[in-house]
Amino acid sequence: MKIQKEWSVFLLSLGYFDDKEKVKKRQPHKRKDEKVVKKESLKAVYEKFIDFKIKQNLRPNTLNKFVVTFNSLEKFHATRSEMPLYLNNITTNFISDFVHWLKNDCVRFEGNRYTPDHAKTKGLSDASVETRLKNLKTFIGWCVKEELILKNPFDKFEGFKKDEHTIDILTREELNRLLKVAKDYSKKSFKHYRDFVLLHVLIDCMFRITEALLLAPSDIDHVNKTIIIRPNNAKSRKARIVPLSNKTYRLLVQLLEENEAFEGEVDDLIFLSLSGRMLGKNNVLRDLRKYAEEAGIKKRFYLHLIRHSAATHYLESGDIESLRKILGHSDLRTVLIYAHMADNTVAEKHSEHGFFSANNTISRKRDNKRK
Repeated sequence: MKIQKEWSVFLLSLGYFDDKEKVKKRQPHKRKDEKVVKKESLKAVYEKFIDFKIKQNLRPNTLNKFVVTFNSLEKFHATRSEMPLYLNNITTNFISDFVHWLKNDCVRFEGNRYTPDHAKTKGLSDASVETRLKNLKTFIGWCVKEELILKNPFDKFEGFKKDEHTIDILTREELNRLLKVAKDYSKKSFKHYRDFVLLHVLIDCMFRITEALLLAPSDIDHVNKTIIIRPNNAKSRKARIVPLSNKTYRLLVQLLEENEAFEGEVDDLIFLSLSGRMLGKNNVLRDLRKYAEEAGIKKRFYLHLIRHSAATHYLESGDIESLRKILGHSDLRTVLIYAHMADNTVAEKHSEHGFFSANNTISRKRDNKRK
């Protein structure tokens, strides 16, 4: 009996592993060299990225562009899935589809209560698509550097090809008509005179509108008749000195004298609102558009158009290096856009220096009969 019991136990032990359910390996025997990446939501990672950019002392306007890019990513993902958006969702195909959505389906100015409904059309401009794509690329590059992702999805991205942007500049005649209308209004009130001087400065110095509105009286060098753009007011964060024409300088001096009529505390600026504060860009645009309409200008008018137009006309007689210094661009390639825009200059240079240029200056008379 004892022997039979021991034998049954032995038989049980032999079939022990056969009777149990087989379980597959949950962990591979060999370890991989790749780093195991923790799955984080895109929002959590993007917040760290924004904090990093804040520490880099980026301007609020630049930071806002990164935020706009993130909002676009979330809106696009919502059209494809109800699941949260994670960092590892951003693949090469995701980027390609995102660009297509921006170009064809993204609504312009969506959520902006100050923009009329008729302006909220589908599809962003090529420049807007390129900006958001550039911001996304910067973010992904930071993620790779921080080892938050193993591979950069942009490595296999074929890119976004945009149409070359042409700018319809104001002619010299149109600029003179605009100045004439502003000058006629300048006799009516301080506000109109201030706008006339501001227009003169924008054309003469080719400033960005923000640079002009942040000018202080101490920025004028009365000895050399120049004006300085300080690093904290420049887009490039580099100071530059720009010469003033005699007429623009006289107008500025007259405006400074009229600013003394303000009572109480005012901002330390050249161009002041009637309350003694900094002028708003939208208010300036509204007033100058009114002048442009009266001047018979049919082209789409915006404040940066003045800078584009003045820079293009400068190249008709000036050189590109001095223009680069006046505009405040560090890269000469950025200034080359104005060289492409100056079609009249190109035609004149071709007439003077082209292969058949001699034929343009020699006048010949001949008999009409062929021999």
